[in-house]
Amino acid sequence: MPTNVVIAGGGPAGLEAALALHRLAAEQVDVTVLAPEAEFIYRPLSVLSPFAADGVSTYPLDRIAADAEFTHRRERLASVDPAAREVHTVTGEVVPYDVLLIASGARPVTPFTGAVPFSGSLADQERLRGIVQDVEGGSLRSLAFVVPPGVTWSLPLYELALMLAGRVFEMGTTIDLHVVTAEAAPLERFGEPASHELRGLLDLAGITLHTGLAWTPAMLAVQRVITLPRLEGPAIAGLPHDAGGFLVADEFGRVAPGVYAAGDVTAYEVKQGGIACQQADAAASHIAAAAGAPVTPVPFEPKLKGLLLTEHWARYLKPDRAATVLATRGLSWPPTKIAGRELARYLKTLEPVTLH
Repeated sequence: MPTNVVIAGGGPAGLEAALALHRLAAEQVDVTVLAPEAEFIYRPLSVLSPFAADGVSTYPLDRIAADAEFTHRRERLASVDPAAREVHTVTGEVVPYDVLLIASGARPVTPFTGAVPFSGSLADQERLRGIVQDVEGGSLRSLAFVVPPGVTWSLPLYELALMLAGRVFEMGTTIDLHVVTAEAAPLERFGEPASHELRGLLDLAGITLHTGLAWTPAMLAVQRVITLPRLEGPAIAGLPHDAGGFLVADEFGRVAPGVYAAGDVTAYEVKQGGIACQQADAAASHIAAAAGAPVTPVPFEPKLKGLLLTEHWARYLKPDRAATVLATRGLSWPPTKIAGRELARYLKTLEPVTLH
């Protein structure tokens, strides 16, 4: 009998794991994905939406489920009973499992009162589009982009700041733009070469950079503050977690007997789609081998990669290397943002649905 694998979450980590299990162990596993959404929204490209009329790319989960041969249940995980090997959903459903992979993400929290957070959601995209329109209309003359302290992924905020500065340049005007970050250097995780290049890009764009600072409203007199959510762990009932509510996983994603985790829900400090997919690959390889597939499990060894994207160009980032100009806008635009071995390759075969 195939191993009953339940994946909680339909984001990058959850879909990467489902696709990997289909490739590695299609005959040995029976996969169910719990995700309340009907579509997978490609959120890393959501930074483009406030500046373009193209809309947002989404992919129907039912189509992905058919191709990867998993069952999609529109449910959300509420708690886990590891002893009974059951998932309890927010609607009160009980879903049994042999193996559970939790990829349900972190909990976004707005870090500052009065700030406009950007998580990549459709609602956030619409709010940012309104801000861009206010800048274009001349009613908004000063903004601060603030990277909050705590757990977050700062790259989208730099993309938004650079694109807004580009829009202001195209209008032939100037406004007061700032980036404030608690980081010691912009995108410090990528090392000094990338930070140095980003400093140059911000300076060229006329954006004033403030590093190593925790934001306070008295810091700058600006009309609007745009920020990122601070991420908190969901502290899932029934499972051990750290002080921040994140699940502590080993090199194969194991959290407890029969329970794995991947992505932002884990205690690993980098919250990024590519890293989430790498964690999902490690977990999937271990699950597949345990289910009897002829697979050698490969542990999670983080390899950070990033793509700094604007409307007109993309720069490829790797730690301690200067950024490489990967693409300028053309027929293959936009380039892939989530470096998932399975997910990136699969999505290239699909035609996205555009939401406006």
